[in-house]
Amino acid sequence: MTQPPPTLPDTLTDRLYLSTLIARLENALLASPSATRALEEWIALAPERIAAPLLVERTHEPATPCPAAFAPLLGEAPLHYRKIRMTCGPLVLSEAENWYRPDLLDTDMQQALDTTDIPFGRAVHALGFFRQTLARESLWWPLPQETLSRAQLQTLRAGTDRQTAAQENLPSPPSGIALPAHLFRHTALLRTQAGRPFSLVAETYTAQSLWPFLG
Repeated sequence: MTQPPPTLPDTLTDRLYLSTLIARLENALLASPSATRALEEWIALAPERIAAPLLVERTHEPATPCPAAFAPLLGEAPLHYRKIRMTCGPLVLSEAENWYRPDLLDTDMQQALDTTDIPFGRAVHALGFFRQTLARESLWWPLPQETLSRAQLQTLRAGTDRQTAAQENLPSPPSGIALPAHLFRHTALLRTQAGRPFSLVAETYTAQSLWPFLG
């Protein structure tokens, strides 16, 4: 069953809280060698505990091309494509796309990636690989990019309702913060212990990863 998104009033305090959560999540992911482990630790911090484990769901969508800007880093060998979703109960926390060189993996690794839902990093753990972050892309930020007027800041800070805003001749605030589908994306190159590139991964993190903190 689909869980409805939490409702947050559109106040400066709530927007600052969201920006803090997003920054903490992204910093935890960037500091960890394993996105799966970072998400497990993140969910464990939530005040509203979810009585469900973190799961990987392998999708069977058509392959998308490896990003042209990074494809040359993997050489000329044929690439395989794999996409998974990280879920926790009814929540989809992230989606990850991998383009990888099967010729650099052993038979057991290839079979695990082709036939099971195992996280990519766990399947190739024996390579002793490390990540090289290539790109960080913000897809949504709760604080406005433009400079707000003093009146607009006052409206956000106080959470002024429409009637009060009209009485005080202030901008009328929206009823709540509309959370997006996605927050940010990380693109990384995976290298073997010897430094040889063997996979490119693009991980997109959803706003649902914040929901357990918004109850």
